[in-house]
Amino acid sequence: MNTTYRLLLATLTAVGIAVLGGCANHPELRPYSAEESRQLQLEALQRQGLSQEAYEQRRLAVLREGQGQAVTQATVSPAATRS
Repeated sequence: MNTTYRLLLATLTAVGIAVLGGCANHPELRPYSAEESRQLQLEALQRQGLSQEAYEQRRLAVLREGQGQAVTQATVSPAATRS
């Protein structure tokens, strides 16, 4: 009986350590960059099953939106206002 108890205790301890060790290895969450967000939007657009014309219109809108953000950031930067 004592051997069975020790074996059960050792097994439960090993399983507990493995579970707790796995919980501690989650990656840190971080916000998506602008390029990653644009790529996710394009991938979601591909999965929607749109007609070719509707797909191209929405794809161009997503790409234009990304370019507009870059231009906006460049014009707002302090270096651009000093000149």
